[in-house]
Amino acid sequence: MKFFRIVIFMLWAIVVGVYSALAGQSALQEEVLVRRNADVVGKHPRGLILAEEVPTLRKRLSSGRYAGVAEALEREVNQLLFTLDSASIVAAEPLALSAEKLAVLYLFTGNERFAERAFHQLELLFEDEIIVKDPFSRGLTRAAVLRSVAIAYDFCFTGWTQPWRNQVNAELLKLIFNTQANMGREANYSLVSNWMGVRWGAVLLGGMVWDNPDSEQPSPIDPLVWDATKRLADHTQVNIYPQGWNAESIGYHIYNWSFIGPALIAFQNRRSHLSDGLKLLAPHALGSLKAMGAAMVSIPARAGLIGMKPDLSDDNLNLGTGLFGMAFRLYPQEQQATIKWMHDYLGDSSLYSVLYYPEDLVAENPTESNWLSQVDTTQGVVVFRNKFADSRDVVAAFNTSSKRIAGHKGPDVNTFRIIGGGAPLVIGGGRTNKIAGQTNLFTEKPASAGAGSPDPGRLEKYGFFQGGSGYAVGVGSSTGVVGHRRKFTANYDPRSGAVAVFLVEDQSENGQVWRLATPEFNQIKVHDSGYTILAPTGYALHVFALDGAVESAVSQELVPYGGSLSRVNPGIIWNNERYTHGKVIDFAMKQNLTVLLVLTGPNEALPSIERIPETNGIRVGGLKLKLEN
Repeated sequence: MKFFRIVIFMLWAIVVGVYSALAGQSALQEEVLVRRNADVVGKHPRGLILAEEVPTLRKRLSSGRYAGVAEALEREVNQLLFTLDSASIVAAEPLALSAEKLAVLYLFTGNERFAERAFHQLELLFEDEIIVKDPFSRGLTRAAVLRSVAIAYDFCFTGWTQPWRNQVNAELLKLIFNTQANMGREANYSLVSNWMGVRWGAVLLGGMVWDNPDSEQPSPIDPLVWDATKRLADHTQVNIYPQGWNAESIGYHIYNWSFIGPALIAFQNRRSHLSDGLKLLAPHALGSLKAMGAAMVSIPARAGLIGMKPDLSDDNLNLGTGLFGMAFRLYPQEQQATIKWMHDYLGDSSLYSVLYYPEDLVAENPTESNWLSQVDTTQGVVVFRNKFADSRDVVAAFNTSSKRIAGHKGPDVNTFRIIGGGAPLVIGGGRTNKIAGQTNLFTEKPASAGAGSPDPGRLEKYGFFQGGSGYAVGVGSSTGVVGHRRKFTANYDPRSGAVAVFLVEDQSENGQVWRLATPEFNQIKVHDSGYTILAPTGYALHVFALDGAVESAVSQELVPYGGSLSRVNPGIIWNNERYTHGKVIDFAMKQNLTVLLVLTGPNEALPSIERIPETNGIRVGGLKLKLEN
């Protein structure tokens, strides 16, 4: 009987909650209708750019680096509008995005026809029943719609009639309120999750550009902005670790920052005090570009998408745009020269680049700012890089997943990744909790559906040497291996005669399979003591089992990258193609195994490799390495 009373009470609470929410929505809709007739005034733009900066921006677009940007954007927008006009059903997000892009065109050119079309796209958007009119809709989509509407309102304000301004301002308030009040179905309410950065970033941006029609009364936006500001600061405190690494890894930081960054910029502009947004609301982010920039390589993926990075913490390999463009507005002056170098290196080409690019600033190679080596002890990730030059740069990352958060517990404890010579060479399993695609140690050949353990690992020690070389030691396992201790060494010393030399020394109580994963476009050539990974770029990663292999023969198979392709799992995008699988290659072993990996460039011979028993070492070319085991 007690159980049924509890069930009845819960059902009653749900009904009351839904009824109250719907009643609140009815009242909010009435408020929107009233406000549509209230004339709004305000100085615009003031969100991403200030009104007094617009003439300078338009002059800059007439020549130099960004000449032709407006024309290219207009062609892109026309294609998007053609697609939307031809569709029988149009979703809210592309409608909102079309309005945003038209608003950007108005900002760039001052041509009111773009502002007019932007308003008509918003009229269609405001009739959307799935996202805009449903307060319980998916919050990530609603937040993206809110961001676009806020930008469109701010940029187009001077090109709209007064009734148009009133209408959009009223609808903007409703979107802000709904996003602030409820993140919708499928939401992740963990404070550390990027969902919260998306939510409060969108609300804060909207609040910064919304206009109060009744200046005699307290603004209804003030409590929403106060709440969003406080919650956004709480979120960034836990989402970004003190040494700058993002709790959900690099790709999630870029996505999250696409909402947080604009909010911080608008926050600064309203305060009329540039460069205090990070200091006040996201101080940990002051180190985030160095923490994660060390792992970013300017490898072309497809048109408009440049850059690859290690796929750690349930992440994928590709980068997005905007991070370094926004940084010109947000980061301290002492970081700007390095930021500009990375911005150009990664081909960042977002709206933020057009708005903020510092033409006269002299770029400085990140090597000068000590970006070759990076550690974040909270996450337990260590990055070793050989140089900052071009797409052939080499990055090796070692990860213990020492901090495990709710949403992203990819089975990557004690794993390593290698990107070099223009291609990813050693990867993980992508966005999945399945272990089969991981580069790691196993107790047996893993089943394709086998899931990993969420237990954290531990970074035991690490060290950095000249030129980006160094080592890291981790303990722990996501794959059920008992007593797994792995030492990973990266060496870029030119005395080896190779591009790079890596050493992986594993100890365990029950390790039986040593697995390495590489993208399916790389070829595998087996030799007597291991195998060679041949990248299409001409680079070769030679893999040798030195001690502990049960047999010299290796086995290989294809494993779906990310488990299965989906909206959030695009596969491996590289060289204008999308790849759905990784190749995994296994050594059979017992408990302990030492593996040497030597990276050579196109048409370069493999340097001589020699064991040195008297010193428990190995010589690669003219470089001597001491083995720990």
